[in-house]
Amino acid sequence: MASKRTVTRRGSGQRGELKTVRQLTRSAKAELAKLLRRNRAGTISQRDLDTGLEELEEVLKKILMHEFRL
Repeated sequence: MASKRTVTRRGSGQRGELKTVRQLTRSAKAELAKLLRRNRAGTISQRDLDTGLEELEEVLKKILMHEFRL
């Protein structure tokens, strides 16, 4: 017998939020690892390092914003 449901089911809103937080966390960790590698090798200028860290700070603010919603 066919299903009587005519509309598609939606996932919970928190699941989407959690996926977003996980994605932001993964990208932030990868960016931080890249900055640390370049810093240890001495191939990054102080200005580039500061810029990268400022970008990471913005990502962390977004993560915190999403975590308060959960």
